[in-house]
Amino acid sequence: MAITSSTLTTRDDETRNRKATGPAGYGALAPADAARYLGVGYSTLKKWRSEGTGPRYAKIGGCILYRPRDLEAFLEAQLVS
Repeated sequence: MAITSSTLTTRDDETRNRKATGPAGYGALAPADAARYLGVGYSTLKKWRSEGTGPRYAKIGGCILYRPRDLEAFLEAQLVS
């Protein structure tokens, strides 16, 4: 597999986002952890973010963070009666 600049950029973004911890007491999850919480892939969550269709998130210092309560609200909104 050839390593391209886009491959490196994607890996750098994923690494930065996985290391995100958020302010003390914020209880935020990095995208990889949020994806596991929702039971979807990292790329699915990233796609939802770009489309504006996924759960709410914060962008702090270039890091994307998800609050558990926003993930729960997103799940509740997806319930089918």
